[in-house]
Amino acid sequence: MADILENQSSLVMNSPIRLLIFGSCVSRDILNYPQAKAQLVLVDYYARSSIASLGARPIEMPHAVQDIRSKFQRRMVERDIRKDFVNDLARLQFDVLLIDLIDERFNLYVESEGRACTLSSELVCSGFDKDSDRKSSIYSGSEEFWRLWEAGWVTLVNRLRCLGLLDRLRVNQVFWGTRTENGANFEPQYTSSQIDSANQFLDRLYQRVADDIPSGQFLRFNHGLLTGSTGHKWGISPFHYVDAYYQAAIRQLCVGYWLKNRIMKSQEAVASRADYSIDKVNLEHEGNELVVTVVFKAPQTGQFAFHVFRNGVQIHTEWYSSKPVLRLGIKSEPGLYRALAFFLTPNGERVTQYSNPLFLHPAGETPGHGPKKPLQAVHEVASAPS
Repeated sequence: MADILENQSSLVMNSPIRLLIFGSCVSRDILNYPQAKAQLVLVDYYARSSIASLGARPIEMPHAVQDIRSKFQRRMVERDIRKDFVNDLARLQFDVLLIDLIDERFNLYVESEGRACTLSSELVCSGFDKDSDRKSSIYSGSEEFWRLWEAGWVTLVNRLRCLGLLDRLRVNQVFWGTRTENGANFEPQYTSSQIDSANQFLDRLYQRVADDIPSGQFLRFNHGLLTGSTGHKWGISPFHYVDAYYQAAIRQLCVGYWLKNRIMKSQEAVASRADYSIDKVNLEHEGNELVVTVVFKAPQTGQFAFHVFRNGVQIHTEWYSSKPVLRLGIKSEPGLYRALAFFLTPNGERVTQYSNPLFLHPAGETPGHGPKKPLQAVHEVASAPS
C-alpha cells in the first residue's frame, strides 16, 4: 500500500472512476484538483440533503422553492423534497458512491404521515419557513433527528443491497475542523461548543454506519488534514479544509478502488480455473461400446468434444456438443484404448484431460492366460476439434 501511495503513476487507470456523490462540498471539491481530472469523473452530485430525509415521504413542493435563484441550489432542494436519490440509484451508472455526513448539520422539517425534508440554508432563505401552515422542525443532534436519520440510513442500505451495489459505497468520514491553518478559531459564526457538539453527533452517526459497512469502505483522515483553509474558494469554515485533505481523499479513493479491482480480478481468475477444471475422465467398456464420461466436482455448463485412441492411433473424433458423455461402438476390438476430452467453457476457455487407459483382450482370451502385448502408455499429441 505504501508503495502505491508514493508512486502516483500507479494510480492511473485505463478509464476514470465513475463517481456518484451524496453529500457536501467536502466530497465534491476533490474533483477540483488536477490529480482527480484523469482519474475521476462525476456521474452526479446530490447535495443539501440529510439521509434522514431519504426515509421520509415527500412533502408537497413549496411555492417558495421557485424563488431560489441558483439553478443548482433549486435543483438540489427539489431533489431532496421529491426523494429522487433513492429512486435514481437504479438508473445511475457508477463505480463508487461517495457519501459524507456534513449536511446532517441541517434541521428537518416534518409534517404528519411521515412527510419530511431537509431544512437546508437554501430552502430557509427562500422564505419557506415563513409560510403560515408550516408544521414543525426537528433539530439536528436531537434524539428525534437520530431516529429519523437511522430510518433513512436503513432505507439507503436496503436499496443498495437490493441493487447489489452496497460494496460500491465509500464513506467519507470527515469531521468539523476546530482551527484554521493559522491557528484561529471559527467564531463568531461557529463556537467551539457548536463544533464539539456537531462532531460528537457525527461520531455517533459514523458508528451506526459501521454496523453495516466494513472498515475498508471508509475514507479516514488524521486530525491535521481536517483544518480550515484560510484561502478556500467558499470562504473560511470548519468544513472547508486545507488542500492536503482533498489530495489525500483522491489517493484513498483511487488506491482503494484500484486495489479492490485487482483483488477481484485475481479472485475471479482463481475461481475460473477452479470452476472449470475437470475432476476426471472415465473410460469404461459396456458390451460392444466404449463409454467416455467427463466428471466434475460440481455441475458445469459448456461444450464437450472427444478424441478416442486405440494403441496410440486416433480412431474417432466426436465434435462439440452439450453432452459430457460419449458412447462409441467398437465391436470389442482388442487393444489399448484411451480418450481425450475437450471442455469448452462459457467464457471461451478450453480445458483438456485424458481418461484412464483401458485394455481390451482378444476374444476368448482372459487376463493371465495366453500371450498378450504389454500395456503401453499413450503419448500422442492431439489437435483439438475446431
